[in-house]
Amino acid sequence: MKKGILIIIAIVLIAAVFGCRKKENPEKTKSLEAIYRENGIPVKVKEMKPEMFRTELTYNAAVSGYKQSFASAFQGGRIEKVNVKIGDFVKKDSVIIEFPLDAPGAHFQQAKAAYELAEKTYKRMQSLYEVGGISKQNLEQTETQFKVNKANWDAAQQLLKVRAPIDGYVTSLAVNETDNVKERTVLATISQTDKLKAKIWANEEEISQIKQEMKASATWQHKTIYGKVTEIDEAMNPVHNAFGVNLLFENPKYKIKTGVIVEISIVTYENPRALLIARKNIRTDKNGNYVFVVEDNSARKRYLQTGKENDEIEITDGLKNGDKVIVQGLNLVSDGAKVKEVR
Repeated sequence: MKKGILIIIAIVLIAAVFGCRKKENPEKTKSLEAIYRENGIPVKVKEMKPEMFRTELTYNAAVSGYKQSFASAFQGGRIEKVNVKIGDFVKKDSVIIEFPLDAPGAHFQQAKAAYELAEKTYKRMQSLYEVGGISKQNLEQTETQFKVNKANWDAAQQLLKVRAPIDGYVTSLAVNETDNVKERTVLATISQTDKLKAKIWANEEEISQIKQEMKASATWQHKTIYGKVTEIDEAMNPVHNAFGVNLLFENPKYKIKTGVIVEISIVTYENPRALLIARKNIRTDKNGNYVFVVEDNSARKRYLQTGKENDEIEITDGLKNGDKVIVQGLNLVSDGAKVKEVR
């Protein structure tokens, strides 16, 4: 008896399950197209609003001080003193490196003695001339001899006392005390590094985009300074097969060191209120470029005029602020299709 009851219960449960499945089948067999027609094709949109848009050209180049000069040896010999170190600020004509006073060929002591004697003699002759003791011709002869000895003394000092050619910072130092150097050896570099300059080389296509005064930036080790294009070559350099472009950057607090390789970006175009669309969201037919926008829950084809481009394309006509451009679900929509915005 119990066994019969269990069999009846099992039959009832099986019938219930199959009955439910039969009820679900009509929903499952309903076509996706029908669902889209009824509820709308799910799409994601980008609402148009002004954005900053710029195009840039990028180069790598070395930077150097805006003004840079080299202190060289006027004669060969042993270095007696080095009065500066890298990073020191020096004034023009300050003595930065010295050779021994007894260096061969300098005749330093002789020139000094001759200058001091000529100076005393000239001063004495001036006093005599003022009281009528000598003629003006005698005074002028003495003055000429004094100037000759002074020039010799200055030349002797230049040979032995190397001076800073400009105001600036010591950015390189090629010698140490006791080193022996040859004549004309560059001993130190003095740079004005509150501004940095660079030269890049642009090909024929790029040079047509670059203009004087265009904004530029230079980046090194995550540090960026800003400047502009200052000069553009009118003729192609045959060695580089490109056009030279000079740039100048402000370098506050000496943020970037001289001599390093920086990444330079030149802003060739800028629009702070651009409407932008990614290239992948633009379609093309025989009438031109177009996008789909959402109007009254429907997709509407909108033809466009485009401008400059980088990762995105600038829209110059065909869209306005607030338009909702379809950016996902594009492959499912057509002009006039019902759509449903999803996040």
